[in-house]
Amino acid sequence: MRLDARLGADRAARFTAPDGLWDRWVRARSYPDDRPYPTPVELRRWTDLACEFTDAWSRAR
Repeated sequence: MRLDARLGADRAARFTAPDGLWDRWVRARSYPDDRPYPTPVELRRWTDLACEFTDAWSRAR
């Protein structure tokens, strides 16, 4: 999803579509305490934040 956004592509859609590979993978696994598994959008947000942090850190060096 992050690369799609940067490249103007739509290759992740088949994985993140409703009942796509992501949903099937999440249904096959679970946390021991029944927390909901993060959605692709939530994981992309965390990835974006981590990349922004490391980009800023490497520019500051």
